[in-house]
Amino acid sequence: MNWREFKSLTESEWYDCDLYEGVCGYQIQPETRWNSGLTHNEIDSLQKKLGFSVPSMYRTFLSELNGFDQDCVDFQAETAPEIYGRICYQYPEDLENTKWLLEEIEQNRKYVNEALQLEGFPFDDIEGYIALYGHRALVVFKNKSLSPVISIVGTDVGVYGKSLEEYWKKELCVNSLG
Repeated sequence: MNWREFKSLTESEWYDCDLYEGVCGYQIQPETRWNSGLTHNEIDSLQKKLGFSVPSMYRTFLSELNGFDQDCVDFQAETAPEIYGRICYQYPEDLENTKWLLEEIEQNRKYVNEALQLEGFPFDDIEGYIALYGHRALVVFKNKSLSPVISIVGTDVGVYGKSLEEYWKKELCVNSLG
């Protein structure tokens, strides 16, 4: 995947995107941009903090993109105020903020393993997880050519993308990239 092209395409989509009041769930604000990527040394340092090496595709992604430059907005209900929050995680800043998702994955490991097995992934070869966006996480295997992304809310677990590339295209509705 050409992550620079992906960045350009998504940022142009967000430049004048609409927000939908009354719709629950975080929405990307107009004029949102991706943060600059990490240097090779910063990625190496992140891997040390994680305790495992990241897949090559994620390493390339991180060298170009690292979360959004502004929080997303959620209109909870007509009577509730807007809530802003970081939904697209950036590293290393969000290592602490994403522990909840890693704990949820561990608590529901049986369901995570079942979801991965159904999609043909070797769940006994997992090194760790990296929170990406909301309740979605990259599964990191010993085989670094694998990069599936799971979606997890309690025991409701599914493979949301069989690769990091497939995941981001689906998450951000990018169909025009080959």
